[in-house]
Order: sequence, then structure tokens, then C-alpha cells
Amino acid sequence: MRKTWIALGILALVACGKKEKPQPEPEGKVLSTIGDIKITEQDLSSQLPNVEGFTMSQGDTAALLDGMEKIAIFYLAAKDEGLDKDPKIARRAQWAERAILADEFLRKRLEAVEVTDADIANYVKEHQDDFSREVSLVEVAFQDPAMADTIRKLLLDGSYAAAKMLEYFAERGVLMMNPIGYVNVAALRFNMPPDAAEAVRRAKRGEILGPYSASGLSILIMVVDMRKATPDMSKIEPVLKDALTAEKHQAIVDSLYNDLKTKYATTAEGQGKDQKGGK
Repeated sequence: MRKTWIALGILALVACGKKEKPQPEPEGKVLSTIGDIKITEQDLSSQLPNVEGFTMSQGDTAALLDGMEKIAIFYLAAKDEGLDKDPKIARRAQWAERAILADEFLRKRLEAVEVTDADIANYVKEHQDDFSREVSLVEVAFQDPAMADTIRKLLLDGSYAAAKMLEYFAERGVLMMNPIGYVNVAALRFNMPPDAAEAVRRAKRGEILGPYSASGLSILIMVVDMRKATPDMSKIEPVLKDALTAEKHQAIVDSLYNDLKTKYATTAEGQGKDQKGGK
């Protein structure tokens, strides 16, 4: 329900930044009236995720309605205080509306995209060797790139003193150590940057890889152990389907972005030149 609350908050900002328009006659059964705002069954259904087979319990519906009532009350209070006339809030609301429309645009483009059983079977066949291996890893994240050599040496040392020194750095926030445990090699592609995943895939026991950049941090990866695996494909295939679908979606989003960026950026640049030149 947290995502629903966030979405409702965005919608409230959108409404707050717009000039007030007469509210159209509500469609569907009116469930609640807050001031001049009527909350209908259609309003509730419009907030639900567009996922096949998704249903809400009576408790979920009541909680959603309660959240919309709160939004309506706070929205009316904000208007009474004149916040709908604040230029900064109007600007935020404009971008919130753009985000909602952009999200809906992508949802429509991606809703027909699917990964078939044949796609999964082909992936498993092409990565059979990876599915039969597992690696145990430790990630070490740190902010100062200059620490990379020191941390690498301590990891390679492996002595009690080196371990205590790493612990000392961790306690002072210099680094964060994340033991990952055993991971199927075929899953690395979906959990790491491509270069790191490929390096781990080819690594030997005890090897230290990196540093790699992620979210503003530098990361070293130590390959602690490797072993053979006999994975339960009945459990792996549903997870694999989700991962391949997410990967496929991201590829389509990236392609759309590159195509549309060229289209709209060119238009914007042209307009800017015309304005500067007075033509």
C-alpha cells in the first residue's frame, strides 16, 4: 500500500498546481464526499496496478479509500492556505504530472512484451555450464578510490591482523563488507554490472576483482569459493523469467529513449536557435 500512498501524493500535487476547474460529474458509485470532492469506485480502480489477476481484499480497498480521503482533506487545507498559488509547488506539480504520463506511456509500450517458455529454454541451454556452478563472494564497498590497493592487500593477506584491520575500517565507516554467500553463476548477469559479472564468471578461487563503480561507490569483489551445483530448475525458471523480462523491458526503454531523445532534442535545439536569431 505504500506505493499507492506515494502515487496519491503525486496526484494531489498535480491537482494543486493546476488552475481549478469545475469537477465533472462523478462516474460510478460515490463512496465518499470530502468538501466538493467526490471519491468514486472508478477513482479507486484508477489507482490499482495494472497487473493481470491482481485483486484487493476488502481491507485493502478500505485502506485505499482512507488514503484518498486523507489526500482530499489535506488538498483542501492546502488550497485554503493558498499553496496552489505557490510557483514552486506548481513547478513540482507539473513535473509530477509529466512523470505520471511518462510512466503510463512506457507501461503501454511494455505491456505486450513477454518472455516465452522457448526463450527460457534457449537461455538455459546456452548457459548450461554456468547453471552447473556456484560462487561464494564478498563485496567490499568504499568511497575513497585511493583505498583500493590497501583493501586489496588486506583481503589477499587473509591473516587475523588483516581481518582486524578490515573490521577497524568498517567500524569507522571507511568501507562496508557484504558477504554474499553462494550464487549461481548464471544469475550473476542479473545482479551485477556486465563487466563485473563476466569477470566473476571467469575468475578463480581467491581472486579479487575490480574496483567497479556503482551508486557513487567503488567495489572490490573477492571470489571466496567455487563449487559444482545441481540447480532445481522448477524454482529457477520463474525467477529467470522475471529477470529476462526485466532485462527485455530495460532494452526497449533504452531504445525508445535514444530514438525519442534524438527526435525531441533536435526540435528543442532548433527552437532555441530560432529564438536567439530572432527568426
